[in-house]
Amino acid sequence: MLATRSLALALLFAALLLSGCTQPADDGNVLRRGNGGDPGTLDPALAQDEYAFNVLADLYEGLVAYGPNGEIRPGVAERWDISNDGLSYTFTLRADARWSDGQPLTANDFVTSLSRAKAPETAAPLGFLLDTVKGVRAPDDRSLVIDLNAPAPHFLSVLAMAIAMPAREENDPGTISNGAFQLDKWRPGELLRIVRNPYYYAAADVTFDAVEYYPINDPANELTRYRAGELDITMTVPTASLERLREEHADELRIAPRLAVYYLALDLTEPPLDDPAVREQLSRAIDRETLVELLGRGEQPAYGFVPNGLQGYAPARYDWQARLEPTLDDQLSVTLLYDTGDVHEKIALAVASMWQDALGIEVILEKREWQYFLESRELRQDWDVMRFAWTGDYAHPSTFLDLFLSRSPMNLPRYANPAFERLMSNGAYADAEREMLDDYPVIPLYFYVSKHLVSPAIQGFEDNPLDVHPSRFLSR
Repeated sequence: MLATRSLALALLFAALLLSGCTQPADDGNVLRRGNGGDPGTLDPALAQDEYAFNVLADLYEGLVAYGPNGEIRPGVAERWDISNDGLSYTFTLRADARWSDGQPLTANDFVTSLSRAKAPETAAPLGFLLDTVKGVRAPDDRSLVIDLNAPAPHFLSVLAMAIAMPAREENDPGTISNGAFQLDKWRPGELLRIVRNPYYYAAADVTFDAVEYYPINDPANELTRYRAGELDITMTVPTASLERLREEHADELRIAPRLAVYYLALDLTEPPLDDPAVREQLSRAIDRETLVELLGRGEQPAYGFVPNGLQGYAPARYDWQARLEPTLDDQLSVTLLYDTGDVHEKIALAVASMWQDALGIEVILEKREWQYFLESRELRQDWDVMRFAWTGDYAHPSTFLDLFLSRSPMNLPRYANPAFERLMSNGAYADAEREMLDDYPVIPLYFYVSKHLVSPAIQGFEDNPLDVHPSRFLSR
């Protein structure tokens, strides 16, 4: 098995200036993308931030891959079969699958990567996504069999993620890859450049010779560079400029629903929030329409937990939108925990004001720096209510609803409902969401939207709920 490497070593490796690629790129045919920040690592097993995921989607390809509109399509595997009981997946790999150094890519490279990602010593942040995997074996170089403990309708989507990318025994992650591009150089804080991989099986269909990722963490600066022609695609847009951009760059501004929700988690184990009637009142007293208007970011009010946009899924929703007259008999006090940041503070202050006005509740606001915020979350200390957000890992309702399983490490409210667990195990996800919403363990506030500026010269950029846009499908 590939030796486990610490995040610190991965970061050290990534900071080096890397070169020596097979084909240098023509600077005249380069896609320039804003990326918000530097990847934490280029090790697919250890990646956990969107900055890394964006780059890894260009460097690597799994058994299956995301297409231009976020759909699942064949990747390294040209076909697959699923057993009637949903417990066994058999993949046939492409005969022309290669690593970026020309070495053949074999089924054993996926045995290596999946085994490593599942190993406790690897400490893969998203390793839990592979918990359903019972075993992986390679009958031959082009055949891979993955056995599951239980049926998982979303499993193919998991295999398209970074956590399931192939790995070789003998190389450091990131130096040799198997996707449409390979790493050219990385100057942290300045530039990460990748160039076309000549050994990629579909290299002839890749139009850009190189892609440059710029870690611009200030949206205003990113906008300035876009207007100067230094970027083709932005990571986001500054909130303060949104309305002006709607007028001045209407054809270039791309706003679309995203699989992400901002919510308040409630501690169900202590008074007063152990009472579902109190939790309902707190939820009903929040005017979500006013909240998103206050933020001015284009987000959508949330009256359920699973965002819109999942094909074939009708999410459960509350059938109310209006605030209530005070109905609580006793004056209550709750502590609301949030981390630093203008958005989080605006939300905390607005929610506190709504609760105080509508219900007469005393709200104690606790603001923490990010690290201390995380510690408070993990230790479950000093809060009755805490702000949180969740972005779907894959296009299936379970990526949101699994948070409320009693075994989930992200079950912040400590929600436990046998009826909910039974519905989830039976795949009745909409009914499970309704069951959970009726218990009010969380208060959904809004659904995120993706916001990009895309140059009119760029073709192939398709809005999708996962907000995935692999460079191999883009052209100029």
